[in-house]
Amino acid sequence: MNMQMVVHGIEAVVLGLCVGLILLFIRKHAPGSRLRLWVFLAGIAGAVYLILKTFGVPGDNTFSKITLAATIFLSSNIVLKMLNLLFWDYLLKKQVEVHIPRLVIDIINGIVLAIVALAILNGIFGVRLSGLLVTSTVLSAVIGLSLQDILGNLFAGLALQMERPYKLGEWISVGDKEGIVVQMNWRTLTIRTRDGDSVTIPNATVSKDIVTNHSRPDGKHMCRVQVGISYDSKPDRVKSIITSTLEKMDGVLDLPAPRVFLDSFSDYSIIYDVRFWISEFHRRPELENVVRTRIWYTLKRAGMTIPFPIRDVTVREVSQQHEDMVRESLKREVVRGLRGVELFRPLSDQQIEELAMSSSRHVYSSGEILVRQGDSGDSLFIITGGEVEISISDGSGRSTHLADLRTGDYFGEMSLLTGEPRTASATARCETEVIMVEKSGMRELLEHEGSILEPLSVMLDKRLQDLSGRMVDQKVKEEKSRQPDRKEHLLGRIRDFFGIG
Repeated sequence: MNMQMVVHGIEAVVLGLCVGLILLFIRKHAPGSRLRLWVFLAGIAGAVYLILKTFGVPGDNTFSKITLAATIFLSSNIVLKMLNLLFWDYLLKKQVEVHIPRLVIDIINGIVLAIVALAILNGIFGVRLSGLLVTSTVLSAVIGLSLQDILGNLFAGLALQMERPYKLGEWISVGDKEGIVVQMNWRTLTIRTRDGDSVTIPNATVSKDIVTNHSRPDGKHMCRVQVGISYDSKPDRVKSIITSTLEKMDGVLDLPAPRVFLDSFSDYSIIYDVRFWISEFHRRPELENVVRTRIWYTLKRAGMTIPFPIRDVTVREVSQQHEDMVRESLKREVVRGLRGVELFRPLSDQQIEELAMSSSRHVYSSGEILVRQGDSGDSLFIITGGEVEISISDGSGRSTHLADLRTGDYFGEMSLLTGEPRTASATARCETEVIMVEKSGMRELLEHEGSILEPLSVMLDKRLQDLSGRMVDQKVKEEKSRQPDRKEHLLGRIRDFFGIG
């Protein structure tokens, strides 16, 4: 009896050491794992079994068999989970960088534990497996018929995990559902739609439906926007204007380049298919909205209309007097804008009105670039509503903010009078209305009123000396400062630009 107690004591010490070593391993390599709970349960079951043996409880006692079976099963589960940490998580995932789906690992673990359970039933409880297999066959048939949908989702999920047509964080479409993958498990796929809703789709449905992965192969995605233009507009010009609108637009890729196709001839307009590429699929609705908005503003400035179907025709006569009043009102607005420009102070009222006849009014959307640094130009912009940001680039893509111009401010005088390339970029901060004075209008004025050349050069020189005119870059300032007489130099450049002797 004393010898048996010594043996049982040694077994208890060995059990305690095993539990301690396993807990130390878990603390070091898997601090957040639930393995600690299984170790405690196995230790308790083993301790109970040893206590029963110490007090002479027979091994064929039912309670002894249960504690022994629990100890063996829990210990097998612990060994299996430690092998998972060593083989699946460490060797394959971290060393070889092979990612095995969690569902596959769980199925393998389930099969191994089922084999252990059968061995325990046969070895400890003496259950005849042949009878169990016959009974389990009938039971499996009944369970299989009742759980065929769940089993179908299980095996479909296993196939999807192996093929990996998508992964967490990718944008996909399944049927008419579109969203970002947020969860994948053995039964379902969960995506979060643009509306912020979570949609759960059974794996069996996913495996039977068409799945589109918008994040592969490289994240580039083509967007399509259709726009109808009047038959009066020439297709080549429409394509050129829309394409130039999309070039260097924020969020739209330069390569592949945007393209415009004439799609069809409808009853009331020509339909154009505008295609452009993006790399941020989650911004697709936002970017499509910006593209449509920019196209509308650009076509409006180009004098092109986007017609709409008309079913009811209302005839309304507009008198010539009313049209003249509208035209005169627009002219007065342009004249008022021109008179507010310091550069044009030398001009008389009659000259201002003549210049207003050749000037035009335009509207730009928020974020649209009015002029780009380095581009050629021959026009001046007067802001009549909205706000414009003036910035320069250092050539490396870094932009420096210079000024914010508001109603009454103007820019582009050097380009208008001398043809100087744009020395800064101007971007609309919100919907902005401007008056554009172009070279053609100034040429007509200067050809008939040559006496205003010198006063204009004086005002331009004053403008360049004004520190508030920060849209003129340092290179231009240094060039003007090296001239013996800047006014004479500017006068000569104006004469050369307009071809006036």
